[in-house]
Amino acid sequence: MDTEIDWQRELDSSFGSGADVPAGHYVAAGHRAVRRRRAVSVAIVVAMTVGAGAAWGGPGTTPRGDAPVATQPASPHPDDPTEKSEDAAQRKRSLTRMRDMARNQAVQFDNPVALTQDGELVLAPGEGPVLEEVPNPMGYTAAQGHSVGVRVMKDGKEQYGFLTVYPNSSSATMVWKTGDFAGWLAQAVRSQSTLDVANGVTPASGDISGMPWLALSPGGEIEAARPGVVIVELRTDVDLGGNFGQGATRAGVVRLLVDGRSEFAAFTVWDDELNIEPAGGTFESMSAFITWATAQYATGDGMR
Repeated sequence: MDTEIDWQRELDSSFGSGADVPAGHYVAAGHRAVRRRRAVSVAIVVAMTVGAGAAWGGPGTTPRGDAPVATQPASPHPDDPTEKSEDAAQRKRSLTRMRDMARNQAVQFDNPVALTQDGELVLAPGEGPVLEEVPNPMGYTAAQGHSVGVRVMKDGKEQYGFLTVYPNSSSATMVWKTGDFAGWLAQAVRSQSTLDVANGVTPASGDISGMPWLALSPGGEIEAARPGVVIVELRTDVDLGGNFGQGATRAGVVRLLVDGRSEFAAFTVWDDELNIEPAGGTFESMSAFITWATAQYATGDGMR
């Protein structure tokens, strides 16, 4: 048996017979396949782009082509740390100015301490230490002012001090240590209370008006500031000595009835501003008051 096989003939016969197919047929089919693959690729890319846009903008987001363009920077957040830092810096500069002004005032009047406009006690250069500080013995509200009683060293010696500051003025009384500090401060507070009532800083007990005792009339004359105040006697021909009235337009003393009680005071007029310094005590006569007031101004304490 012949086992040799003609494999070429067998292969040719297995495909059967048919007409010859031009080569361009196979080329065209290949081009179509390429176009189909490209179309599928483009569709996939578009789907991915749309999906990415939806994920970026979120539901309801305007397509990027129609989205508004920001032309102004966003407003600072209320808790912007930059703004807080600027506010803190401004506050620090303001405190520094107030402290410098208070120290200059202390040096000007040869005092060891001074009170800033917001009630902070500061030492003059080279003075101190502060031995005791009594905050706000006058009980002022923030709108009325600030006060402090103090024991402090100056030039190696102890001084007592009582300081007040108001929106438009300030005062300071410093004396060398004398007697009990608590007793001295209590007397200073009583005198200042009378002064504050006279100048309308605080109302008198039972007097809700809070008005001062005296005022300047349109013509510049001294007159009662309200009902309940009666001028009994007023003199401008007196000299209380010391620094009383130096540089003032007018100065003098007055005896009053204030809501039925007897009061004595010294006064000064600076241009159109009237300042009253009540005695805070009782006297038998105007002469007795003048004698006492002259002695007070000679010590530099005034009516305190």
